[in-house]
Amino acid sequence: MGSQKTESKRLLSYVIAEWACALKYEHLSPETVQAAKLFWFDSIGCALGGSQQEDAKILLKHYRAMSGETVAGGADPGPASPMPATAGNGKATAFVSGFKTNPVDAAFLNGHMIRAMDYNDIYWKADPCHPSDLIAAPLAL
Repeated sequence: MGSQKTESKRLLSYVIAEWACALKYEHLSPETVQAAKLFWFDSIGCALGGSQQEDAKILLKHYRAMSGETVAGGADPGPASPMPATAGNGKATAFVSGFKTNPVDAAFLNGHMIRAMDYNDIYWKADPCHPSDLIAAPLAL
C-alpha cells in the first residue's frame, strides 16, 4: 500500500483561539470597548431581574438541593438572599444568589437568569446576535 500525503490544515477553532490569545486591550477601539461594556451591563441588569422570576427561583432551589447545600434553620434563602452558601461544592458562582457550584451549572444558572425575561441584548435594539449568551460563563468565574 502506498502512503498518501495529507495537507496539514489548522482547525478554525485553533485559528480563532490563536487570534483571541493575541488580542490586547490596546487593539480595541473606544467604540468596541463601549459596546462591550454596554452588553455586560445589559446582561447583568437582565440577570438581576431574571433572578426574581419564579422559574429562576425553582432552578436555584433544585441545584441547591442537588448540591446538598443546607441553610441555617432549613430556610430557602431564595436567589437574591445575602445568606452565604454553606455547603456549595464548587468555585464558580451563580450570579445574584452567591451559590457556589461547578462552572457548568453556574454558567447555566447565570444564562437562565440573563434570558429569563427575554430583555437581553439591549431589548429594543435591532441586533442580529445575542452576545449575552457569551457572558453567562465568565460571570460564573
